[in-house]
Formats: sequence, structure tokens, C-alpha cells
Amino acid sequence: MSEEDKLREELCRIGRRLYERHLTSGAGGSISARTSKNEVLIKPSGFSLADMQPENIIKLSLKGEVLSGRYPPSTDAPWHLMIYEMRTDINAIVHAHPPICGGFACAGVSLDIPTFTEVIIQIGRIPFMEYATPTTMDYAIKVAEHLKNANALLMKNHGIITLGSNLEQAFQRAELLEDFAKMILIAKILGGPILLPQEEINKLRTLESEKWRIKVVEELYR
Repeated sequence: MSEEDKLREELCRIGRRLYERHLTSGAGGSISARTSKNEVLIKPSGFSLADMQPENIIKLSLKGEVLSGRYPPSTDAPWHLMIYEMRTDINAIVHAHPPICGGFACAGVSLDIPTFTEVIIQIGRIPFMEYATPTTMDYAIKVAEHLKNANALLMKNHGIITLGSNLEQAFQRAELLEDFAKMILIAKILGGPILLPQEEINKLRTLESEKWRIKVVEELYR
């Protein structure tokens, strides 16, 4: 099996996991991955991530030219491509509509709260993007700008985007972000989350044991 065929299979596997974990529903969300030839494989427009098959996936150049595929690419393709052009360290993107994160997005409440160690280490900061009409170029530009120096984004009245060096890492960040939203919701009920001091945040980001865990995900699922 070629590298591209393996990546197509992986996209479908991650799509099913997103659906099974209730991180998206219907035909919502989009996922993509960069190939070693600097081409992009992306979900076709209108397809459910639960049912997407390898042959359904669209291949694009970084300029947006359709290189193969029977269907139109996801309407999210413009900002996927902008991110790949801008971030050479990123090889996979997940966009989903998880319900708890979606609740925070619809309430206009940020999740950029330094309170849970795992999120600080595995994701880092979580910018909050003000509303922009999906599928427009204004929206695409705003998404790319917010992810210039971040690996996750919460979009007002919309959903989340997570990035990774591979599909597994991008998926794990989406999964962790939704669990974090649940934790923050519970913490708010119990009186509010307790923030970690900046000194401890800096320490967490330099832990050798945590660097190793991140490296494992980056290399194991390459």
C-alpha cells in the first residue's frame, strides 16, 4: 500500500473516531492531512465523517487545484491550505463541532484557561475567535491568523479546530479539548476553576517526561 493510500485509510479511521466520540454529527466538520509530496488530502463536501471512504477523499495542491477526486472538496479547504502554507510543522487538521465546546462557543465563553495540566502541555493556549460567516474568505483568513502560533482554536457560534504533526495528534487534541470543556463546566458549577501561576505553566511546558509523550505521538503515528 502506498503512503497516500495509507493516509486515506487513516483519514477515514480518524473520521469514524470523531463521529463515534460524538465530536461531530451529520456532515459537519472537516479533516485533512499533508502528504510527503506537499499535497493535501481532504474530506469531500457534504460527506459524513462516519461514512467517508478512501476513494471519496479529494487531493489538492497547496494552491487549491483539485488533483484527484470525484466530488467538490470541503468548503473549509481554503483555510486548511492557508494553515499548511503558513505552518510547516503541521501535517494534519481536525475541525469538529463537539457539543460542550460548542456550548462555550455559542455562549461566547473562552476556554483559554490555564488550569488543567494536560491541556497546558498537550495543547497550549486556546485562542477564541469572534464570529465570522463560515465558507467566506474573511472567515478563512481569520482562522489562519488565529492559528499562526497556536494548535487549537475555539470559534464563536461554531466549533473547534485542532492541529497536529499527524492525524492522531490532531485527533487527540480535539478529544482532549472537549473533555476539558466538560471539566471547566463542572469547575464553574463548583465555584470556578483555579488558575495555575505563570511560573508553573512555564515549568509544565519544559518537563522532559511530557516532551517524550508528545514525541511518541508524533513518531508512533507518523
